[in-house]
Amino acid sequence: MSIWALFVVAIFAGIFNISAAGGSFVMLPLLIFYGLPPTVANGTNRISLLVQNWLGVYSFAKRDVWDLKTNVKLVIPAMAGSVIGAYYSSILPDSQFKKIISIFMMAFVIITLFSNSKKELSFRVKSYPIVFLIFLVVGFYGGFIQAGVGLLLIAGIRIATGYDLIKVNAIKTFIIACYTIIAILIFALKGKINWHVAVIVATGQGIGGYIGAKLAVEKGEKYIKLFILLAITILAIKLMFY
Repeated sequence: MSIWALFVVAIFAGIFNISAAGGSFVMLPLLIFYGLPPTVANGTNRISLLVQNWLGVYSFAKRDVWDLKTNVKLVIPAMAGSVIGAYYSSILPDSQFKKIISIFMMAFVIITLFSNSKKELSFRVKSYPIVFLIFLVVGFYGGFIQAGVGLLLIAGIRIATGYDLIKVNAIKTFIIACYTIIAILIFALKGKINWHVAVIVATGQGIGGYIGAKLAVEKGEKYIKLFILLAITILAIKLMFY
């Protein structure tokens, strides 16, 4: 795969990330197939996620979809967990990390098929120590692999706050944007980022994010979601035996 082919794929991954979910589950295996070691692919992918999510934070803030107090309460445990997750991911042998990606990819497909993010929650967790523990675990996963963390964050934020999906997405975007900075620092210190590829992928996903937002508003996510789930399933099977 050439660098330009990777750029085109990054555009599609950006579309998936914004209009549905799971673009990183497409990008990670393709970065590996491009030739990056799995742990380097994991670190390299974070640069585009940083750009995407801080642009999202700016967009939400501009539209007054903001709750600073809740953001701070939830981002602290998430950032603490991400430190542990990113460090563990950076020292894991590539062969083991590749197998873990495959397992999580298939789990993401199954969870997405049977989940309903629009269903109203019948309960809330009001105890902050429990909420802290939930977001510590979610932060660990985000630091470790990131791909698919959106589903976990949406569920966790709704359980903790009871907010509607617009506010939930604003908080989710802020949390990811914050802990991704920590993850990038750890991966960079461990030499797990290919900066040349990172710039190409970040540019592609930025373009894809713009297109994805337009598609999500005009076409809805149904067909895009079906396409990405099929793509992730195929890539997971190929990665497992790669």
